[in-house]
Amino acid sequence: MDTPNKPKTIATIDVNIRWPKIEKKAWLEETLSDHLQCVLCGTDLEFKHVTNFAEQSVIEEAHCPSCKIRNRQSGHRLQ
Repeated sequence: MDTPNKPKTIATIDVNIRWPKIEKKAWLEETLSDHLQCVLCGTDLEFKHVTNFAEQSVIEEAHCPSCKIRNRQSGHRLQ
């Protein structure tokens, strides 16, 4: 007879995950590619910068001329 407090094991799975070895150079190239190219089609992004000297800020917009989508907009403070 089975005891009510003992857990029952139905199946076990052994998983062996090998993490890929990423070199610093490959990581840097991928980061630059993500920043400068469209993630959908790979086209080079067009950047537009608007500087407001009164508020000491810069607004950066990036869009893809091929997909016609705006990828990001970010604000930066001038020092």
